[in-house]
Amino acid sequence: MKLQSTTGHEVRPPEHEHDVHYPGRKLRLPAFLRPIWEWKEDLAIVNTWLLIIGSLEGVALILLGIALWFKVHEPTRVIVDLPGYVVWPKTELLQLREELLRTFLNQIGKVIYEVSPGSYEIQQVVDKISPGIAKVFRDYYGPIATGRNAERIVWTLREIRRYEDSKHPGYLTIAGKCDRARYRIENGAQEIVSEQIVIVFYLVQVPNTPTNPLGLRLEGVEEFKGAEADKAWALTSPIVSPDLLKKESPLGAMEKHP
Repeated sequence: MKLQSTTGHEVRPPEHEHDVHYPGRKLRLPAFLRPIWEWKEDLAIVNTWLLIIGSLEGVALILLGIALWFKVHEPTRVIVDLPGYVVWPKTELLQLREELLRTFLNQIGKVIYEVSPGSYEIQQVVDKISPGIAKVFRDYYGPIATGRNAERIVWTLREIRRYEDSKHPGYLTIAGKCDRARYRIENGAQEIVSEQIVIVFYLVQVPNTPTNPLGLRLEGVEEFKGAEADKAWALTSPIVSPDLLKKESPLGAMEKHP
């Protein structure tokens, strides 16, 4: 290879002769560095997706926390004297229709008023009645169930209406027209005594539970027979809008002997 001299101070390399047998090559990384380079590119993509997914999860957790906070601090359901609805403020939840009240009272009455020989248990409705009511009925009907006459009592709820009771404005008072049949054995013969009665149920509002979705509890009962039953029934009216339940003015001892 000869160097070409241009001036006394400059020397240029000779021109490269192109060889068709040895084409020019592009500049590349060494072969052992390629996997590392590609791995770093893949890692950057993975980190980007992880950042996006993590951000979305964070937003979802924040929204879930807000929803749970509002659920925990939501207003308590109250019964108001509007068109007979169980409502939150400005939000309708459940209408206290006649069939709902009838189902509620029929479920309780079948347990507390009916007796089978050797069996009387009110534990299944203990969350729907007050402790005082439970004690009174257990003390009265318990001995009948275990008595020697093998007495059986069948109770049937025929009709319910709203009862106007100005003495107890803090309760939702519902009157029920009922049939009660008592079957017992006297001197070896079965005796059947049937009667029609009117029972006034005094209800208050309690927090809703899975076993008590209506949120009502029986606080007292009052029973009328004969002419008194007719007078009590005359004070009733169709169920349109339940009375306002006032928690701040509960009555004392509403439980009466069955």
